[in-house]
Amino acid sequence: MAAAQDPADAVPPRLVTGGREEVLRTPRLRLTTWLPSDLDDLAALHADPEVMQHMTSGPQTRAATRERLETFMAEQQRWGWSKWRVEGASGFLGRAGFGLTHRSGHREVGYLLARAAWGAGLATELTQALRRWHENHPEPALAPELRAYVLPGNAASRRVLSKAGFQEVGEEDGQLVFESVRP
Repeated sequence: MAAAQDPADAVPPRLVTGGREEVLRTPRLRLTTWLPSDLDDLAALHADPEVMQHMTSGPQTRAATRERLETFMAEQQRWGWSKWRVEGASGFLGRAGFGLTHRSGHREVGYLLARAAWGAGLATELTQALRRWHENHPEPALAPELRAYVLPGNAASRRVLSKAGFQEVGEEDGQLVFESVRP
């Protein structure tokens, strides 16, 4: 008898719901592409000083968030991956996905969750699923290792990365560099 497959390991169907595509699903989360109408949710997330305390940009204005949302949508069109919208049973929870790293030729994983999602293990669940997605969807032009960058004072993200199979490999531009450990 075959073992049950983890939903994040499967390549999910590209479901179109209200104009958005489902990219990835975990037991408690759903990642989808963005729509321009998502600006209010993303702007509220990016304006929260506590949520943004470990982001080098700090809290963002609505105009800066609009530009970021447009970038996410353009990256999705260009590469088929970017930072995606994160939803839970209660609705919008944040953003997570990938970007290009700082001059290293790696895909970078990142997430940002609303305070209401903290402390429930969602960041670890999300990062583990994103790591598997990365492994199942290699980008031939990039190095195979997945990277993450964390400010040294962000102990919570350091723990999440450790639980998700990353190890610290150095420091760049005042941030700790983590790489996925090959299985």
